[in-house]
This record gives sequence, structure tokens and C-alpha cells, in this order.
Amino acid sequence: MKKSPLLAIFLFAIFWFSGASVLNTGKLAMDDFFLHFKTGSSKEIAKYFDQNVLLNINGKNGDYSKIQAEYILKEFFMKYPPVDFYLLHQAGLPGPAVFYVGSYQAKSEQFRVLIKGNSKSEVLRIYSIDIIKAKM
Repeated sequence: MKKSPLLAIFLFAIFWFSGASVLNTGKLAMDDFFLHFKTGSSKEIAKYFDQNVLLNINGKNGDYSKIQAEYILKEFFMKYPPVDFYLLHQAGLPGPAVFYVGSYQAKSEQFRVLIKGNSKSEVLRIYSIDIIKAKM
């Protein structure tokens, strides 16, 4: 009978550490994602996309495939080359839906970026990005 409490503690510890590693992996992946936004790498950003992505860039919005969304982001980065990107707020972790609000600085413009993702599986997938010119 003394083995039952030890077994319960052991199983709880395994569950606790395995959950923590998934969250840490997601955080590390999102850190990379933000770095790619800062450098304007649409190709690397697209690796995080879900099969379809809702994009809204200054009021021009649509539902695009991963390849189309990558191309649209590439055009955005060419028009507004990155100077800086930093995270302002995040919500939803841990949970199936996560939200990030960031600030994207181009040479002459500043934008607010809203990123929505889904973490139902171990891998976080981005399903929506809104990039709106900030009012100065």
C-alpha cells in the first residue's frame, strides 16, 4: 500500500515536466517567429502558418493559402522594410487559442500587429495576422 502514494507522485511529476517542456517549446518557437518578423523573413514566418491564413494588411484582407500568405507578407516587407519588432502583449497561454500584439517599425511607418494562433497540438499554428498602420 505504501507504493501507491509514491506511484501517484511519480506520475504527477512526469505529467508536470512533460507539460512544461511543451510550453517551453512553444515559447521558444514563438521567440523565433518574432525574430523572423523583426528581420522581415516571410519564408521563415510561413513555416508557422496553418493551412489557411487570414491576413489583414491595412484593410486589405482575405483568406489565403500558406504560399499566398507568404507572398503577401514578402510584398509588405519589401514595401516597409523592418527596423524593429517587439512584443507588447500576449494572452491565452496555456490554452488552445493564443494571441500576440506587437509593434512593427519600418523606416517611416509604425504598425500594430495582432497574431492569432492555435495550439491544440504540440505545434503552434498561426491562423490570422492583422497588420494595421499605427496612428501617430
